[in-house]
Amino acid sequence: MQRRRFLSLSALAAALSGCLVGDFGDRSGGTARTADAAGTATTGDAATDTEPPPSEVPTPECWPSMCAGSILVDARVAGGFSGDVVLLAACQSKEVPVPPGESVRIAREVDAQVCDIGLVVDGEQVFRGRVSSHQSLRLTVDSSGDVTDRWVVQ
Repeated sequence: MQRRRFLSLSALAAALSGCLVGDFGDRSGGTARTADAAGTATTGDAATDTEPPPSEVPTPECWPSMCAGSILVDARVAGGFSGDVVLLAACQSKEVPVPPGESVRIAREVDAQVCDIGLVVDGEQVFRGRVSSHQSLRLTVDSSGDVTDRWVVQ
C-alpha cells in the first residue's frame, strides 16, 4: 500500500515539476522565470508576458441579453381545455393560435429583443406583459382556463 501511495505521489510531483520553475518574480511587474514548451527556462517581464486565461465558457456576443433565435415566449394549453387561445407578440406582429394539448414557441428575431406579449382566451385578453432583453416567458393555460406565467431571467 505504501508503495502505491509513493508511486502516485511521484507521478504527481513529476507532472507538477514543470510548473514550478523559477522564482516567480513579483506581482508589480518585475521579472519572472518561466519554462517554455521545450522546458527551457526563460526570463521575461511579468507584466507583458502574462495573459488572462481564456474563458472556459464561450460568451456569445449578445450576452447578457438573450440572443436571436432564443425563446422569447412559450405558451402551452392543457389538453382538457376546450376554448380558443391566441398568443400575441407585438414586436413581431404575430397572432398565433395555440390548440389544446399543444404548445407554441416564439423565438427572438434579433439579439436582446424586447416584446409586449399578450394571451387571449375565448376572445378576452387574460395576460399582458413585456419581456425584456434578458428574460423569457412561459405561459400555461390549464384545463379550467386559468393562466399561469413563469418568467425566466438569464
